[in-house]
Amino acid sequence: MNLIHLLGLCGGTETDPFGEPLLRALAGPDCDGLRWDVCPVRDGLPPHGDRPRDALPTEVRALRARAAAADALVLAVPEPAAVPPAALLNALNWLVWPRAGSPLAGKPVAVLTTTADDAPGPAAFTEVEQLLLGSTCQSVGPRTIVRHAGRLLREEPGGRVFIADPAVAMRLLLHIRQTETAARAASSPRRSGEDFMPWL
Repeated sequence: MNLIHLLGLCGGTETDPFGEPLLRALAGPDCDGLRWDVCPVRDGLPPHGDRPRDALPTEVRALRARAAAADALVLAVPEPAAVPPAALLNALNWLVWPRAGSPLAGKPVAVLTTTADDAPGPAAFTEVEQLLLGSTCQSVGPRTIVRHAGRLLREEPGGRVFIADPAVAMRLLLHIRQTETAARAASSPRRSGEDFMPWL
């Protein structure tokens, strides 16, 4: 069985304390069939609003190439106020726009969100999910919300992160396996007239 390459994007720990630990927990040695590339996004990319007319900046081309090399993306973002870290949102805008040559075209993308508390009344859609709706990616959802992330994500000796609640771990694993299934289907020749429904 070929390994599925997942690119995990999140904000840096200075703007999102839970995104990177969550992705590291999912990228542990128990993920058979998957190869993870966890990439915290920090300031460094040019602002998307300054998009050049002729050529993309070198840093943007490198980011888009990294996303293009992956079979699917997993995004970890904070749930409160449904607003992601600015650097991550800027990077996602560069991945979605310009749409011509977007590395997200037809690619499965899963969204995971974290919160330090119960996050009562979460928004129907996060800003990231709304951004993805304007792209040509395959959204694998709905998103999985990890509440009380500061208590559930525990770092062990050696740097591995453990998810303390088995029920939460199972929900996350199911979401990742759905993403893997979508990635395998996207990379397989499809019979004429066959539709793929990643939410099933």
